[in-house]
Amino acid sequence: MSSDNVPQRHETAHTILVEANELFYRQGYEKTSMREIAERVGISKAAMYHHFQSKEEILYTLCIQGGEMMEENMQRAISRNEESGAPVREQLTDILFEYTTTYLQHKNFNKILLHDIESLPEEKRRVIQNYEKVNIHRLQNYLKRLMDQGRMRPCELTTLTFSVFASVHWLYFWFNPQDDLDLRSVMENITDVFWNGLKPNMD
Repeated sequence: MSSDNVPQRHETAHTILVEANELFYRQGYEKTSMREIAERVGISKAAMYHHFQSKEEILYTLCIQGGEMMEENMQRAISRNEESGAPVREQLTDILFEYTTTYLQHKNFNKILLHDIESLPEEKRRVIQNYEKVNIHRLQNYLKRLMDQGRMRPCELTTLTFSVFASVHWLYFWFNPQDDLDLRSVMENITDVFWNGLKPNMD
């Protein structure tokens, strides 16, 4: 097989992933067939198997892509903000804003990660879930460094970390960019709740 065929093969594989991603998002993994994906791509079902051995492999590849994207995003956001030396509240807002921007821009990935991952065998689910664990530990370690530096009051790290993640992940279900609320304002308000708590002002 000549090397001239490699770019075309990669492009076709990418198109398969794009179309499968859309079908999984719209109708779910279980209700999507390899034949439907092939028809969307414009190739035969037999040709599909030159790129992916099964529908499960397509789902797994999509989940890997989503996991890697979110992990890289979190690492980049934390590193940039620690190097900036900005006030902690600004750092937290920016980290959550960048992470959530990517999260919401790729909502197809997130719906698949939230729902269709259960269709994967356990060993593959563990691989995908490990990406989220890495992000959790990365954020937890960042918050601990702030506490160790005296820039944040000590508190129970696991509760804090999972609470922060939960607050941004639930945006998938309710945030609509067409509404009056913009994403930066939402992140500022979430950060404000964590930073200042809910006690009334005593002025």
